[in-house]
Amino acid sequence: MSIHGKKEGFLRILGSFLIMLSIILSILFIILAQNTFLFYCLLIIIFFPFTLSVLLKIERDFFVKNSNIFLLLISLAIICINIIVFFTLNSLLIIFSLFECSNILLICCWHFSLSLYKKGKIIFIMSGLGSYILNITLWLHLGEIIVILAFITPTLILGLVLIIFAEFLMRKKGLLNYI
Repeated sequence: MSIHGKKEGFLRILGSFLIMLSIILSILFIILAQNTFLFYCLLIIIFFPFTLSVLLKIERDFFVKNSNIFLLLISLAIICINIIVFFTLNSLLIIFSLFECSNILLICCWHFSLSLYKKGKIIFIMSGLGSYILNITLWLHLGEIIVILAFITPTLILGLVLIIFAEFLMRKKGLLNYI
């Protein structure tokens, strides 16, 4: 017994896993932040959107129905943390903002990676490319280019390419239509 598009489906899931792995690697590399206050702020800012994204992928009624409320609360928490960082670590604000935006884009990319909606695919591609550009800019600024080139960038790019390639093959075979 065979399932049509089994290989392509596996490639899509593998690509999504690689994007999630780049999120985890990005969180691990927060340790490179030399300020412990900055470390905890970045960890909090990345943890809550990632947790919300995971909970929305599980599709439990409580989280899906109240997703706007959760998104509002997370947004307010991120704004408060940004205000605190602005007044306490003004010199590191640009680096903090780049890292924060890059990781939030990466979480959006992962969340929409397996979407069948055209708008979801556009968000997936744009947030993936935006995260890639911000990561390169951030690590070039910090001078730690070897970290980004060796770990985060290859997993992100490979994940994006696998998903796009698998979906191209599935569309060519007539197994996938965007809504």
